[in-house]
Amino acid sequence: MKVLFNSTQSFNSFIIVIFTIAIGLASETAYSQDFISTKDGEWKSNNTWQSSTSCSQWSNLSNGQPPISKNWGCEVTVVINHEVTYNGNISGFGSGVFSSLEIGPNGKLIFEDNITINGGGSVPTITLAEGAELVVNGKFDIDRAVEIVVPNNAKMTINNFEIGDNKPEITIEEGGMLVVNEETHVKSRSILNIFGHFQTVDLNYSSGGEINIGSSGFSGEADVTGNMLIGNGSLNMYKMSTLIVGGTSSTGSSGSINLKDHASIRLIGDVDMGYGGSMTVEGDAEFSFESNYTTSGGADIKLKDKSRGTIHGNIGMTNGTITLEDNSEVMLGGTLVASGGAKVNGKDDGAMYVCDYPNSTKETTYHINLKGNSFYGSGCFALPVVWKSFDVEVTNDNASQLVWETASEDGNSHFEVERSIGGIGNFEKITEINASGWTNDVSRYSFEDKELKELVGMVYYRIRQVDFDGNQMVSDVVSIKASAQVPSSELIKWSAYPNPTDGSSLNIKLVSGDVTGTINVRFLQTSSSTSFEGEVGVELDQWLQTVVSNASRGVGVLEVFYQGEAYRMKIMKI
Repeated sequence: MKVLFNSTQSFNSFIIVIFTIAIGLASETAYSQDFISTKDGEWKSNNTWQSSTSCSQWSNLSNGQPPISKNWGCEVTVVINHEVTYNGNISGFGSGVFSSLEIGPNGKLIFEDNITINGGGSVPTITLAEGAELVVNGKFDIDRAVEIVVPNNAKMTINNFEIGDNKPEITIEEGGMLVVNEETHVKSRSILNIFGHFQTVDLNYSSGGEINIGSSGFSGEADVTGNMLIGNGSLNMYKMSTLIVGGTSSTGSSGSINLKDHASIRLIGDVDMGYGGSMTVEGDAEFSFESNYTTSGGADIKLKDKSRGTIHGNIGMTNGTITLEDNSEVMLGGTLVASGGAKVNGKDDGAMYVCDYPNSTKETTYHINLKGNSFYGSGCFALPVVWKSFDVEVTNDNASQLVWETASEDGNSHFEVERSIGGIGNFEKITEINASGWTNDVSRYSFEDKELKELVGMVYYRIRQVDFDGNQMVSDVVSIKASAQVPSSELIKWSAYPNPTDGSSLNIKLVSGDVTGTINVRFLQTSSSTSFEGEVGVELDQWLQTVVSNASRGVGVLEVFYQGEAYRMKIMKI
C-alpha cells in the first residue's frame, strides 16, 4: 500500500504534492518501464524522453514515449522536469498499468485539450513538487476516487473542472493555487479543501458534496468572479477565511453555508435561498450581502456568538427565518418585507437594525418574535469604508507597490497594511497609513514594500481598516510571487549523479556556493525515509551507496539541509 505524505499532516518541512488517484489496493511489482524528460517538448515526441526498463520484451513495452493508458503489460513511471505538452483529447487517463507521473520543482505539464479520468483498471499516482505546474486547457473531468493535493508554490490551471461523484478529494494547501478559467462543477460525494487560494468564474455545487475553506489550523481564500449555486451540499468556512462571489448566489433544497472563527463571506450580487437552504454564522464570523436577499420556499439564516451581517439592499421573505442570538446583529440598508410563515427571531441581545423601517414589516406583527432584550427596528448605518479597488504589482527595483482606493469614508482613522509570507495564515502588520476620515470623494493610497526583494515564494497582502471608535474591517487579499535576488557567488546548488542510477552508485556534488561544517541529508520514497548528518566526504558517499542500493525502483527525493535551507533533487532508480 502506498503511504501519502501531506504537509498539513506529517512532514511539515517537506512539502511534496500528492495528487493521488487510487481505487484500492494494487499489486506491487519490482519491474517497471521508466520515462524521464530530457528537454522541453511534446509528449508524443520520442526526443522528449529518456527511457529504460527492467521488464521483458514480452511485457507490452511502449517505445519512445510514455503511454496514456494500457490494457496490460509492464507498469510505467514518468518523471517530468521540463515543460511537456500533450495535444489531443484523453479518455481513461492512466487506466491499465500506467503507474505514476511525477512533476518536478521546475516541471510543467500541459494538456492542451480535454482529459477524463474514468473507466476501469488501475489509475496512476501523480505527484507535484513545490514549484510544479499542471495545466489543462480543456475540460478536466474526474470520475474516479481521486485525491489531489496542490502544495506550497505549486499551481493547477484548468479551463473547466468537473469533480465527479465517486469520492474524489481536492486539497489546496497553504501557498498552493488552483485557478479555473470557467466553471467548477462539484458533484455529490466529493470534497474540495481550500487552505491556499482558489479562483473560478462560476461555482456549480448543485448536486451535493462538501467545500471546506480553511480549517482549525489554516486559513483559505476563494474568489468566484461569476455566479455560485449550492444546490445540495455544504460550504464550510473557518479561521479568518474569505470567500467573495461577484455574481449571484443561490442555495437549493438542502444547500448550507456555515461560517466560524472570524471567517467572512462577501456576496456582491443578489442572494436567493430556496426551501431547505441555510446559513449559520458564529464565532465572530461575518457576512455581507451587497445587493438584495430573497427566499420564497423558506430558508434559515442564524447568527450567534457575536457574529455580524450586513445586507445593503432589501429583504423579501415569503417563508423562512432570520434568527439573532448571543449579541449578534444584522444591519439592513433597505426594507424588510415578511409574509407567509417568515419570521425574524431575536433573543439574548440579538439585534436587527432596519434603515427603511417605515416601509418594513413592523415589530408588532406575527413575523417578528423578540425575547431576552433583543431588538428589531429603525436604525440606519453608514459603512466606514466603501472599497473601490486594491492591487499589487512588482516595481522595476523588485519591490511591492500596493495601491488601493476608497469610494467613501465615514469615521475612518487609518489603514494597517498586513503581510503574510508563504500562505495566508500568518498576517503581520508592516506599516500604518493615515486615512481621510470623512469623505464622499474617491481617496487613493499607496505603499511600497521594499522588503519584497529579500523574500522568496508567495507573498500575501491585505488592508485592515480601523475606525476612530476602534471598529475594524479587512479588505480582500492580494498576492504576488517574490524571488529574492541572491548574488550568483552566494547561490548554493547541488547536483546528484548518475541520475537515473541503476543502484550501483550515487553521489552529490556542490555545483556552486560555499558549504562548511555539518549538513543533513535525507532520502525519501513513498514508503521509506532514511537520514544522514555529517560533513561532505567519504562517510556521506558510503551512506549514499547504501541508500541507493537498498532503494526501490522508481522515483525518490534527496534532500540536503544546510543553514536552515532545504535543497531537493529527484532521483530515478532504474
